[in-house]
Amino acid sequence: MSKIKDLFNKIAGFFIPLLGGLLGAIGGSGDKPARRIGIPVTIAGYAYSNLHNLWVITIFSMIGALSLGYGIPDDNYLTDPTKDKGSSLGRFFYKLFKGNHKLADIFTRGTCGILVALSLLSLPIIKGNWIVYGIGSLGIILTNALLSWRNLGTFKLFGKELSWIEFATWGLITLLAVIIIYFGGKS
Repeated sequence: MSKIKDLFNKIAGFFIPLLGGLLGAIGGSGDKPARRIGIPVTIAGYAYSNLHNLWVITIFSMIGALSLGYGIPDDNYLTDPTKDKGSSLGRFFYKLFKGNHKLADIFTRGTCGILVALSLLSLPIIKGNWIVYGIGSLGIILTNALLSWRNLGTFKLFGKELSWIEFATWGLITLLAVIIIYFGGKS
């Protein structure tokens, strides 16, 4: 039975990042709960199936990180009510960096990446795989900060226009979470 479970977890470990990418892209197309709830549920489910430890429930704190939003305000959003005012976090960094959109994007999304990585903190506590967690967390933060705000075009699926960058970003972040769950330490 152990070999069957191991095979299942390896197969699931391949498909979970694809599902994470798809949920992220669907969330980016306007169906926010797909990303905000779907990705944490997927990662927590995979973690529980591997570790059989209820502490993985802390992964659900990722819902808060994904609900913060990372929109950067449009220029002149204060004087023109038709302009997008962005998220609170995006406005904070936009003001901090005096309207520098690129720096505001990097730091806003990097902050969200830090919070996503922190939501996975129960994993190295359970497994003792701190090096894997550290490398994976750095990958999550850098993916969010340096990749997620770029434009790689779109594709159509399920009658929706989905973003390739959302798919790539959330697929990679989910893959890094799977690596943290599956590799290193005790299980």
